[in-house]
Amino acid sequence: MAEAGATGPLQIDFFAIFRQLWANEQSTKDKIMIRRVWPLAALLAIGACSGPAIISSGGNNGGGGGDTSSIPPELAKNLKSVSFDGETMKVNIEGGDGHPAEVTYERDTRLDVPGYSAYRTQETPLDRLYVALGAISTDGSVQAVTVGDGGVSNVYYAGGSYDRAGGFDAPKTNSADGTVHYAGSYAAVTNVNAPRDGGPDDVALPVSGSVSGSVIPAQPSRVTGDIFLDTNFTDNTVRGSISNRELVDTHTALVDVILVPTSIDPTDDPDTRAGTFSGAAEYADQTVIGTYGGIFGGEGANSVAGVVHLTEFNPNWENEQEHGVFVLTQCGPSNTLPICDNVAP
Repeated sequence: MAEAGATGPLQIDFFAIFRQLWANEQSTKDKIMIRRVWPLAALLAIGACSGPAIISSGGNNGGGGGDTSSIPPELAKNLKSVSFDGETMKVNIEGGDGHPAEVTYERDTRLDVPGYSAYRTQETPLDRLYVALGAISTDGSVQAVTVGDGGVSNVYYAGGSYDRAGGFDAPKTNSADGTVHYAGSYAAVTNVNAPRDGGPDDVALPVSGSVSGSVIPAQPSRVTGDIFLDTNFTDNTVRGSISNRELVDTHTALVDVILVPTSIDPTDDPDTRAGTFSGAAEYADQTVIGTYGGIFGGEGANSVAGVVHLTEFNPNWENEQEHGVFVLTQCGPSNTLPICDNVAP
């Protein structure tokens, strides 16, 4: 038995039930461990799980038909395709337990997080419970979606997608060095299982009778936070951070995540999706813990959307994973968040 320290008064004990199963680099699934977080008792039970990525919504610069073929595989993971218009969410994700290829998710405001609308699907109490979080930029130019289940039978599925309507229009900035800033909220689903306590956020279908816990599917916990991107369209670079992170379902504070500087594709070749980027995510001590990527859209790159996949997000835990999403607007007249007061217009 090992004790994992959590930020704040919450103390979490976790017991390894199964060894982590890792697929090789050619595998289509990443074997990881599922975490169950129980309220008050704060017991964290772990089981192996697998996490494919989410599929992007259709658009002029996507893979066509809503597929995620143009999303880096480490971000798309199990997600094959997603269609999202701000009201209706249709998802095709690997491991659907015999579901049709494309499933229409049900809108569920109970799971909304700041800036992102929540959707879910679960056919029966013993089928996987999938939760999706998505948003479209205020100018309608970009969107992003993240999807994940909570895991069952030692396997979980998750992923993310982003897309753009139209092409890439680099901004004409007032800044001498071409710097533009973006700020807003961040949201994610994780393989940390939400409490099955009958509370307002417990949306899983109730299980009747005496059923072994190993058969009951888990509900994925959600993460919220703030994200800030610093971009330079002269050097074509982007960097950023995700701060004020919290595991919503247990109110557990999480450490900041650094989005390491990476290149923006500036070309006009439609096959390269100009205005896209991907890079590494790290702890402050430079430990690599995942990847991030996204796409700029709108007039003068007014908006940006992207996905984050973390293979670790708490230094005191083991085998946790997070699939996050962001949809942001440039600091300026259209975005007057307090953090934007600290940057040049």
